[in-house]
Amino acid sequence: MSWLKGHEWLSYSKIAGGGLCKVCIIFGRREAGTNDVKLGKLVTEPLKTYKKAIETITHHENTKYHQANMVISQNFLMVMEGKSMDVVVQMRSQERKIIEENRKKLIPIIKTVILCGMQNIPVRGHRDDGDLESESSSGEGNFRALLKFRIDAGDEILLDHVKNCAKNASYISKSTQNDLIDSCGELITNKIVNKIEKSKYFTIIADETTDVSISEQLSICIRYFDVVTCEIQEDFLKFVEVVHLTGENIAQHILQALENLNLDITLCRGQAYDGGANMSGKIKGVQACVSNVEPLAFYTHCASHRLNLAISTACTVPSIRNAVGVISTVATFFRESAGRIHLLKEEMQAHLPKEKQNTLKKMCETRWVERHEAVLTFLDILPCLPVILQKMADKGDKRAATAFSLLHAITSSEFLVSLVILADILGITLPLSRSLQATEIDILSAIKLLDTTTASLQTKRETNTDAFKKLFNQVEGLANEIGTEITVRRVTNRQTNRPNIQTQSVEEYYRVSVYIPFLDYLLKEMSSRFPRTQLQRIGQLQKLLSHNFSDEDVDDVLQGAELYKGDLPCFLALKGELQIWQHMRENLPNSPAEAYKRAMALPNIRTLCQLLCTFPVTTSTAERSFSTLRRLKTYLRSRMTEDRLNGLALMQIHQDIASTMNAEEVLDIFSRKHKRKLSLSYM
Repeated sequence: MSWLKGHEWLSYSKIAGGGLCKVCIIFGRREAGTNDVKLGKLVTEPLKTYKKAIETITHHENTKYHQANMVISQNFLMVMEGKSMDVVVQMRSQERKIIEENRKKLIPIIKTVILCGMQNIPVRGHRDDGDLESESSSGEGNFRALLKFRIDAGDEILLDHVKNCAKNASYISKSTQNDLIDSCGELITNKIVNKIEKSKYFTIIADETTDVSISEQLSICIRYFDVVTCEIQEDFLKFVEVVHLTGENIAQHILQALENLNLDITLCRGQAYDGGANMSGKIKGVQACVSNVEPLAFYTHCASHRLNLAISTACTVPSIRNAVGVISTVATFFRESAGRIHLLKEEMQAHLPKEKQNTLKKMCETRWVERHEAVLTFLDILPCLPVILQKMADKGDKRAATAFSLLHAITSSEFLVSLVILADILGITLPLSRSLQATEIDILSAIKLLDTTTASLQTKRETNTDAFKKLFNQVEGLANEIGTEITVRRVTNRQTNRPNIQTQSVEEYYRVSVYIPFLDYLLKEMSSRFPRTQLQRIGQLQKLLSHNFSDEDVDDVLQGAELYKGDLPCFLALKGELQIWQHMRENLPNSPAEAYKRAMALPNIRTLCQLLCTFPVTTSTAERSFSTLRRLKTYLRSRMTEDRLNGLALMQIHQDIASTMNAEEVLDIFSRKHKRKLSLSYM
């Protein structure tokens, strides 16, 4: 029966009587047939007789259930022969393709958010809802404007998404913006925390300030030694809104923040705050509360704050105090009027053409680095000021009286002497003030620089006669230049409000009444603000970098390292490592970071060097974060939520990380935050 060979789906099957019959072998799926079609021969009953075989076979071939099973059987054979993927794989492949297309749609949106965050571009506008394709753009924010700009520049993927997306799946709403900003901040935080965990030990740096919305913001930063790059790092982590400013409450917020970031408080080896009672209190202050949890987290009062307090107290000498007030008043007088600034610039171009500074700097109340520069700038510009003030006084306008009083103030003998003394002394403390604010400075370098500055001031005090003689010659030259003469106030029988000293010369009068008191006050304050008792623990470890590393130094280092016995890989092996280190004294480095690189085969010494790099010096990083806070949370953005603020602050401060941030990584975090309308996650 050759006419049956064309039907490969037919096969013989045994029947109950022992004979053979033809059946359809591909009918393996009952569901392939429909409920309203009766299954006939070759399925429910065999083909026993061949009288009408051709009609029966043709009828069976035309049925829907047979054709459907033919397709299924062919697909099965193709899968088994490796010519096609199975259904599950095809479904997964199709699903992956959909996810990839969805992710491509969100990449331009994420990149726009990152751009706004890095460049501090306000994202929101007055009206950020509605279709992006609408012609009305009144009140739209920068985020939507930048998306339109991308579309105009030829971003076909974004254009297709905007045209075809559902209204509830556009991913450009304010809620999505917040989620994306939060995801960017979380990614940056995770990268910083990973570096901290590799470095193991860290220090807490915290400070608080009031923002534009009259909310108290606590800035939390971490100092650590990056063991990969062998550099000291101080990284901002987050702002925390604080309501109650008690030490216990602030400490609780700090500890909770560390716990949320999975940072182990038992690895904290230092704390750096300002000197406020709620921060530095020994019983209920923040440092006491944190020390109760981790005793090795020693507290350090910010060195920059202490230096500022020492200088501020020294400036209470009446003559110096009055000079600072005059400088501030004159600077404010000129800076409050564009016309006066113009007159100052014209006068400077005529008389001081080589002078780079062409305006007076304002005296900052808290940043003494700016005060240093303001005093030095005022001294350089001073020859031009009397001419300008005299012109203003001669005009007879409403500010003529003020100009006349300021003219007499800046040409007085006491002011000129105090100005020159102030500029000379602040010129010595300026390098220290600048260096203390550097992130990479370590505690040992700060101690050395502090000792050098103190020694320079002490030398001036010991040689005050010769030192002041040079300054007085400068004062006389300045007085001749502005057309005045250095004199002293009259001496009375009884005086309690000003110096009343009978001297043989004008020079000696100002040396005794201004120069020596100012130096004595400053030296006394620096000695009391930077006591050696607080540095005893550091001083013993400091001898690691001594170029004359003796046996006594070995004992001192062992004594200082005993406190950190649990941090060392093997404390018993430290003495042997120190003896090896002693023979390397000819090439010993100058900083703990360099010593860490050198001590490759000495794990205990490397750990001690890492701890020396970790110990805090100042809270300058937290102070700098306040500048970012002021730029971000402005009057028009005062209602910004804390999560949004932290995300934007992290992108603004850590631009080195944000610039290398992969949008795909941000999208992974974003897709896990909530259930999304579009499939975005491969998991």
